[in-house]
Amino acid sequence: MPQPNQIGYAAMINSYGLNGMGLQSIELYYQMPKELINEATYICVLNACSHSGLVNETLSIFKTIEIETQRIYTTIIDCLSRALFFEEAQKLMEEFERLHIPALPMYPSATVLLANVDGSSGHIDKASDIKTQLYQSDTKKRIGLAWTVTNRQVYQFRAHDRSHPRSHEIKAELEKIANELIDHGHVFDATWNFVVNPHTSKIQVTKNLRVCGDCHRATKLIAAIRQCEIIVSDANRIHHFYTNGQCSCNDYF
Repeated sequence: MPQPNQIGYAAMINSYGLNGMGLQSIELYYQMPKELINEATYICVLNACSHSGLVNETLSIFKTIEIETQRIYTTIIDCLSRALFFEEAQKLMEEFERLHIPALPMYPSATVLLANVDGSSGHIDKASDIKTQLYQSDTKKRIGLAWTVTNRQVYQFRAHDRSHPRSHEIKAELEKIANELIDHGHVFDATWNFVVNPHTSKIQVTKNLRVCGDCHRATKLIAAIRQCEIIVSDANRIHHFYTNGQCSCNDYF
C-alpha cells in the first residue's frame, strides 16, 4: 500500500497483534502520521500489547492518549488484568466509573476477567464483589458458541448443548480424549472433528468468545497427543496450536 490511510494502518497493527507480534504493532504505530491516529488505532495497538505481555509499553502509550473512551479503558484494563496487575486495573475501573457513571455494563468482558484473576489469585472477596456488581447491573453474559468445518460443512456448537444428532458419538470421543489427557494431567471437552475424521491432521475452529485458560492448555496437549494442528480464532486473536504442544500466542491471550 503506497500511502496507507487510517484503516490500512489500523488493520496492519491489529493483524500483528492477532498473531502475537506486539513489538511490530508498536513499531508501526510510532511510524504513523499523528493526524491519522484515532480511537481505533489506540485500541488496536493497546490490544496488541496486551496479547504480547507488553505491560510497560501499554502504560507508556496509554499515558499519551488524550481522549478517554470506554473502549480504550476496557482495553487497558484488559491488559493489566492479564498481566496480574489487578490493583492497577481496579483503580482504573473505579476512576472511569467516577467519571462515566454508569460504566460497569460498558465493559463486562474486562470486569469478568478481573474477577476471575482476583479469584484465581486467592482474592475471593474482591472477585465476589466485582461479580455482584456485574450481576446487579443486569449485564447479559454472552452464550459461548463455536463453529468448525468438517467435510465442507459448517457445524455450530453451543456451551452445554447436547442437541446434536450424533451427540452420543461426540460424548464417546470426549471420554476417549479425556482418558488420553488424564495420563497427562488434564481433561478436555472433545471435538467433533475427531468423530468425523479420526485421523485428521488439521482442525479449524471459530469461537465468539475468548478461549479460557483450561481449554487453551488442554488444546496444546491434544495437538501434541493427536499430532494434529488446531487453529482457533476466538474473540480476541488467532491461536495456532502446533504438534509440538506449543501455541503461536506464546500463552499470552
